[in-house]
Amino acid sequence: MAERINVASNANVATSVERLTDAVETAGARVFNTIDFAAGNASVDKDLRPTTVVIFGSPKIGASALQTGQTMALNLPLRILFFEDANGQTWATYDDPTAIAPSHGLASDHPAVLAMKSALEKFSAVATGE
Repeated sequence: MAERINVASNANVATSVERLTDAVETAGARVFNTIDFAAGNASVDKDLRPTTVVIFGSPKIGASALQTGQTMALNLPLRILFFEDANGQTWATYDDPTAIAPSHGLASDHPAVLAMKSALEKFSAVATGE
């Protein structure tokens, strides 16, 4: 089972998402999509606290991982979930690539996997104000 990393944010979901997208683009990577689940729920008259997934990445990181384990594409591009819990705390949450990699035939210490982990740590820290 994948290890899930949770990082508390000092800002709300919208600000955390904005920080992440700015940091990703500044680093020369690409934000592929931002999915606002609360808006989706609202479209069917269901309430949901702010819940947004940002999907981002760069072939510089993922390409060599995919050459070794093509099924790693299930976890690429990278993604971070931002959500507000019942107490009003915003969290950045992602699955640790070093925990996921072996199920795709990649060593946990494969350079691309370590680069993914580093990118997720760096970007979640910026997004959460760490």
